[in-house]
Amino acid sequence: MTNGEEPALTGQDADICSRIQRERRAGYIRCGVVEGRMSVTEVARAFGLADDGAIYRSIGSVEANKIATHVLCADLAYSLEIMSVSEAADLWRQFMSLFEGKDVVFVSNAGSECDSWMPATPATFDMGVLVIGTTKAGCLWVEDED
Repeated sequence: MTNGEEPALTGQDADICSRIQRERRAGYIRCGVVEGRMSVTEVARAFGLADDGAIYRSIGSVEANKIATHVLCADLAYSLEIMSVSEAADLWRQFMSLFEGKDVVFVSNAGSECDSWMPATPATFDMGVLVIGTTKAGCLWVEDED
């Protein structure tokens, strides 16, 4: 992780992240869970995202659901449908089941309507959600190019 490598996935987190990779089938996807209590900056850094805290804003669970579903179902460059909203929502629910029973906070680089963002990667388009709990943190982030 300190050399810019993404955390190794194991078990259930590897299963859902592999499924997300297969079903989105476009762009570059950062998906995973890391153990430990971390700040937003540390979580971003763990997944190879920009570690400038000003990029990220706190969001509620409803908005996290909206952003995660959007990045899974639509190409960020051309807004082409990659999968149905219901399929995307199901994948997000499965990802969030990794945090079941845990208190978490959500942060994102995206605007509330998913029509604006602060870049967190060198990609032309990138958007996602960081899930930060007291004992582990997760990332679902998508990068697309035009």
